[in-house]
Amino acid sequence: MDSNQPSKGGTDDDVLAGYLHIHLVAASSGERLFEQSVKTWNGTGLEEQLTRMTADVAADKESLETISHELGLHMPAYKEAAAWVGAQASKLGPLNPLHRRGGLGSQLELEALLSAVTGKSLLWKTLLTLAQEDQRIDKDRVGALLERAQRQIAGLDEMLRATVPERFRVSDH
Repeated sequence: MDSNQPSKGGTDDDVLAGYLHIHLVAASSGERLFEQSVKTWNGTGLEEQLTRMTADVAADKESLETISHELGLHMPAYKEAAAWVGAQASKLGPLNPLHRRGGLGSQLELEALLSAVTGKSLLWKTLLTLAQEDQRIDKDRVGALLERAQRQIAGLDEMLRATVPERFRVSDH
């Protein structure tokens, strides 16, 4: 499609495809970062909540893939490869490779999760805005995804604030 030619809904599909594909690449990495965070908080009160969020994040990624496919905006193979590479790098737990709950690594890990979900919420807000004129985008589905992202943001913010003191406390050794 010519990048200057709008879709039936008035949306430039080339621009929208690029936007959705960037978020799909980021979603692959985000999914792995959530999986790594469960390891960090294994055996704590946060493990269950993070496990639930990890499943939700995977479902959100699937929803984004579905939306992209329904719009006919399939991700090219080279972007799929980039998503895979990013996901593999995230599996290494670059922010907290030893999965320690105290200190800088776990602080940065929770901040990264919060940043990732905030970015995802902005995606859903953008799609909701586009849905006002582009009838191909299901407002109800995107609205529900936005609500879930907002719950995730609130939960992560609460986790971050509740666990900050232990990370910044002077160690006894």
